[in-house]
Amino acid sequence: MRIILMMTVALSMAMAETTMVKDPTTNLIWEDTNHATEDKVTHNEASTYCTKLKLSEVTGWRLPTLGELLTVVDYTRSDPAILKEFNHIKSGTVYWTSTPYVRSRDQFWGIDFKDGTTEGTSKNYNRYVRCVKAAK
Repeated sequence: MRIILMMTVALSMAMAETTMVKDPTTNLIWEDTNHATEDKVTHNEASTYCTKLKLSEVTGWRLPTLGELLTVVDYTRSDPAILKEFNHIKSGTVYWTSTPYVRSRDQFWGIDFKDGTTEGTSKNYNRYVRCVKAAK
């Protein structure tokens, strides 16, 4: 049985909740904010966003690899095919990874959480982003 921990951090400036999901199996912490469903960006913008992301006092975020993002896919569910601990998800569109697509230097792998499928997509297309960091 897989156990995922939810961490809720209050942002005093915005008076809103920001959520992070910690997976003790992989020792990764995932961003789970409105940004994950509201803003589509190019691959370069996604990478910059993650690098600059600061949730409360938590920094050190980055784009996940394909292997890392696959760890949150739940193939027993669909629309969305992501672990139920995540609150902010947009299915039917691709989320960026940092893993280059072998067939083209201008493409990167992504995952569609409608059904957990993977695909290569141009780095210039606008896609969603969900940042990750290693737990300390």
